[in-house]
Amino acid sequence: MQCTIEIFKGGWWQECCTITVEDPSAGFTAPSTISYNPDYLFEGRFAPSLRYRPAPGVVELPHWPAFLTDLIPQGDGRQYLQDVLELPDDPGSDWRFLLMGPINPVGQIRVREAADAYRERMRQLDPKWSEQGFTTEEVLSRSEAFTEHFDAHGIFSSGATSIQGLAPKLLLTQGKDGLWYADATLPDSQAARHVILKLSRARNLADWTILRHEAIYMRLAREMGLHVGELPEWKNDMLFVPRFDRTVTPDRVIRHHQESLASLAMLFDPQAPATHNSMLEILRQFVSDPHQATLEYLRRDIMNLALGNTDNTPYNTAIQTVNGEVRLTPLYDFAPMYLDTDDLSRTLEWVDENGNEITNWADVLHSLPFSNAEKDVLRRELRAFGQQMEKLESLMQAFGMSDDIMTDRYYGIQNQRWQLGEL
Repeated sequence: MQCTIEIFKGGWWQECCTITVEDPSAGFTAPSTISYNPDYLFEGRFAPSLRYRPAPGVVELPHWPAFLTDLIPQGDGRQYLQDVLELPDDPGSDWRFLLMGPINPVGQIRVREAADAYRERMRQLDPKWSEQGFTTEEVLSRSEAFTEHFDAHGIFSSGATSIQGLAPKLLLTQGKDGLWYADATLPDSQAARHVILKLSRARNLADWTILRHEAIYMRLAREMGLHVGELPEWKNDMLFVPRFDRTVTPDRVIRHHQESLASLAMLFDPQAPATHNSMLEILRQFVSDPHQATLEYLRRDIMNLALGNTDNTPYNTAIQTVNGEVRLTPLYDFAPMYLDTDDLSRTLEWVDENGNEITNWADVLHSLPFSNAEKDVLRRELRAFGQQMEKLESLMQAFGMSDDIMTDRYYGIQNQRWQLGEL
């Protein structure tokens, strides 16, 4: 079976390549081929993945192309497709999800068959439906019209089947008229702003607390000097997260290439073992400035440890290409996940040369295969970051963090500060 990958450049979707899979029911382990469109090759366009540069002929792989892992829907969107298609939730269903889900995903690639299926679905609806927009007040109040609209078709049209993560999400576009639309329904020429609207999983108070504090955590990260995009806004128990994979200009929308570390590392199984060491090694192979990316990666993990963000899977770190520069994306999914009642533990840990876990930053630096000169620079930069952390608790209080979380994180913060001071 085949699917066609399209890439958005120059204001329109262009056919990039065709992926053929021998046995889709086998999931990502099935052999596959990539065949690039000759016209696309001739024009010297961009690749759908930094792993797979455009090349003539047929590229044979023992598995699916790794970048498809970023397109397979997860969480709420996957559950929606599972119910609609009446499919079991297992790897054998991933191909069907791929042909239906990624109609307008994060980044600059999509699956043509999914986009075609969406257009066919829209043709069966009242044309006025796709033109319906909502005021900010209607969104914030979850008005009856807004709720019915998105319950009926919004999971699909808002792009929730195009993204991953457990929290319910809607991809919304604010038009130049000020109204909010399901992302896939509004032409780029009418778009003014793109956001991911995150909703609480609503199972318990912890879910609500985590989502509310994500906005505070992101403010803290920015104050601490991490690479953070436009800050999210917490309004009426909803989190409006500005998208950084798109840039709106006066005459068009620019979509930036975005790819997770899971894709770059070819981790087809979310449960596959991986370490921070291996992920950092992969990251440095692809970014334009390996040292700066390394420093950012280390500082993010220091903040994760200090503030209890335990959900650190390779899907929660990504790279993007902006103006030809490959770099880490702005930070995302940074929240007090230690509160999650599913007891999420850290997926990625640091290990020594024998594969044993290490938790001290001096040992981590020793384990990294860098030159002594670069390690000395990193020590100085991390010591300076530890000094910055002296203001962390006062910022937490100023930004409205709950007393319980401040108490919970006290020793984690002090431990990180002490370790960095000893470097």
